[in-house]
Amino acid sequence: MFRHVRLKKTALLLLALTPSFVVAADDNIQPPSLLGVWYGTYDDSSDADPASAEMWMGVYWQLSEDGWDVRGHNRWHVLAEPEAETFGGSSLGKQAEHFDSFSGSIARDRQHVILNEDGRGSRIEAVLLSDDSMKARFFQKAQSTPAFEVTLTRINTHYKPSDRAVLGLDVSHHSGDVDWPKVKAQGYRFAYVKASEGVDNPDAMFEHHWAGLKAAGLARGAYHFYVTEDDPVQQAKFFASRIKDDPGTLPPAVDVELLGHNTHGDMTDELLLFLKTLEAELGVKPMIYTDATFWDKYYRPDFSAYPLWMVEYGVKMPKVPFGWENWLFWQHAADRHVDGVEKTADISFAHPSIDFEKLAPGANTSD
Repeated sequence: MFRHVRLKKTALLLLALTPSFVVAADDNIQPPSLLGVWYGTYDDSSDADPASAEMWMGVYWQLSEDGWDVRGHNRWHVLAEPEAETFGGSSLGKQAEHFDSFSGSIARDRQHVILNEDGRGSRIEAVLLSDDSMKARFFQKAQSTPAFEVTLTRINTHYKPSDRAVLGLDVSHHSGDVDWPKVKAQGYRFAYVKASEGVDNPDAMFEHHWAGLKAAGLARGAYHFYVTEDDPVQQAKFFASRIKDDPGTLPPAVDVELLGHNTHGDMTDELLLFLKTLEAELGVKPMIYTDATFWDKYYRPDFSAYPLWMVEYGVKMPKVPFGWENWLFWQHAADRHVDGVEKTADISFAHPSIDFEKLAPGANTSD
């Protein structure tokens, strides 16, 4: 599915910078203003027939001893003129395709970043012009003159690391028993409970957790662990059968994080079939739980209509998988001891923009 060809004509290019390590955060250290999502256009003069191109840059990182080290990848899509309306700026880069990964660092001045592409060997130099403006220059391998440069402006994702986010958790039978009133008293406002896995593996404590969570009055959702080796339609119907009589108050979620031994390559069509079947069964648009590294390897960017539940630990801002503008929930900690949970639970943030009333099943279905 991914093509390795020269960038030309009208192109979409997304640079997603991700942390290359985990460092204990210092609450007194403010993240650089480079953090965020950026967009810009430029004239591609690398061809005899120059055309305008578009670029997105998502910047996520952690502090190191000598600067802010980053890893990431570029994404792009060559456009024919008739495709401009569908695949242009309004798409937010959702149709772009992967062509290289890169690594680099943000300087201590928090304004300059240098990146080196792993495959092609090109270099990217960027500087922050203001809180909402950045200039990036692209150098071909071993060249001292930039092939092109672009000025990027910040896209408002309505989230920054200093925001106070609503806390929630997720549990399964591995968590043991849960005293939900005690959990609620600590400030948790929502929870997800594992309902099923594959085509025939129900979570042994789902009904117990589900009833207790409902009685406590927390916002609640159920999730299914997706098994790539099992039939997607059967999985969707199995999950739906577990929650059809009581779908909860949050979108049902599918956990997509592992590839089975007997499956490989692009898994997009199978997962889309699962999601469409589940939506037909429940009348509710499901949510996808995943991490960016796994997702970008095995799935095409065809899922932006579905809400996103991100997982990434040890960072101030998670890397959003390609195809989404933003996340709805972010699991930022795993296997934490929570008062009221017999064993451990995973902890998530709800995006500050969330209106929990509008997330209720039946209220979140859209084309």
